Amino acid sequence: MGTVLDMTTDAPAEPRLVELAQDGDREAFDRLTRAHFGRVYGILFRLVGNHEDAEDMAQDCFVRAFKSLRFFRGEGSFAGWLTRIALHLARDHQRRKGRGARIIGLEDVLQEPAAPVRGPLREATSRELVAGLTRAIDRLPHNLRAALVLRVIEGMEYDEVAEVTGMRPGTVRTQVMKARRLLVRSMRPWLEAGAR
Repeated sequence: MGTVLDMTTDAPAEPRLVELAQDGDREAFDRLTRAHFGRVYGILFRLVGNHEDAEDMAQDCFVRAFKSLRFFRGEGSFAGWLTRIALHLARDHQRRKGRGARIIGLEDVLQEPAAPVRGPLREATSRELVAGLTRAIDRLPHNLRAALVLRVIEGMEYDEVAEVTGMRPGTVRTQVMKARRLLVRSMRPWLEAGAR
């Protein structure tokens, strides 16, 4: 007897795919993996700053999810559950490797002025600014870095970040605010130079 997946042309909703996967349907889990792999990889890449490590950890995230799928009860979203697994993997990776892991892809966060001044000096200054911001984020404690990446870079709502990290929404707001404050302090030389 086939599964719901091959009995209808309409794709089943994610909760149904999770149920099917929990019952051992590999195709359902493969569909969940395809739907979430890019986002999980993106979060891990921003936390560890290395394509190979992020790829390995993303795969490990889905292996762990598959092995412990029976424990997922659906109290939160499946995406949130996967993100929690990814955050634990990133934290463990950073503990093993030390503080050398980098968040990159920050160029998307920094926006150019409406009429940018081009030239070698401007480009060198922009690269220096991005490198400085990257180093400043690297120095953040894991909990502040995770809250900042999920809220600011990934664009998750405070409630979603709270669900994923196990913090209260107010705590997430505080963590993001602290992270931003520390970044502003670290970036003060660039900010003051830009104001001149």
